[in-house]
Amino acid sequence: MKKSELYGSTGSLIFSLLVLLILLLVVMPGTKMPEEEGIMVSFGEALDGGGSMPEVVSQAKPVETSPPPATTTRPVKEDLMTQDDNSLAIAEQQKREREAREAAERERREQARIEAEKKRKEQEAIDNANALMGNMGSNTGATGSGSTTGSSTQGNPLGSGTSGGNSWSLTGRSLSGRLVQPSYNTNEEGRVTVRIQVDTNGKVTSASVTTPTTTSSNDLKNAAIAAAKATRFTAGDRIAVGTITYNFRLR
Repeated sequence: MKKSELYGSTGSLIFSLLVLLILLLVVMPGTKMPEEEGIMVSFGEALDGGGSMPEVVSQAKPVETSPPPATTTRPVKEDLMTQDDNSLAIAEQQKREREAREAAERERREQARIEAEKKRKEQEAIDNANALMGNMGSNTGATGSGSTTGSSTQGNPLGSGTSGGNSWSLTGRSLSGRLVQPSYNTNEEGRVTVRIQVDTNGKVTSASVTTPTTTSSNDLKNAAIAAAKATRFTAGDRIAVGTITYNFRLR
């Protein structure tokens, strides 16, 4: 081989090596293709036999799933039993309260009925006594009885009468002296009827305002009660119930 041909072959080889090195060190690293994930599957062709490249079958990565959070189970049966017990207790308490209210209402009505019956019987006794005394007075008038002088008490001497512009009615009794007149300072007028209860000695043991009363003045009512308690009647075999009516006039 000639020397010139040897120099040309050597220069060409060196130039080729430089170009290859530049491609490997500079160009190829910048243009590196991303590798495709997957599994290489060989279909039996030899790699060095000049056959086709094995196909790359991509396989997706399995998705990791976290287990569901643990749930705390409540004792449903115990909760239902507790709720039922509370409901029964509340219902029982309400039932007892309702029964207590009904019992109290029945007792109140019974007391009111007893009190009304008591007043009715007392008033009936007073009315009967007044009717009896009225009949006795009319019969006396028919026989021509005269008037009593020297005393301020007028009317039937036994059971009812008037004194000082006021009147009284007490079955089977008569006044022991005169009716005590009320003491009052108020300039009011009206009628106050006082229900009295008299013991066997003729002493007034209780007095309370009753009907008919035409005034709402407490001063007149208190004065009438005080006068009634100070009045004395004749003695008798049993307790007597009657009334004293006071007529208050303007002064």
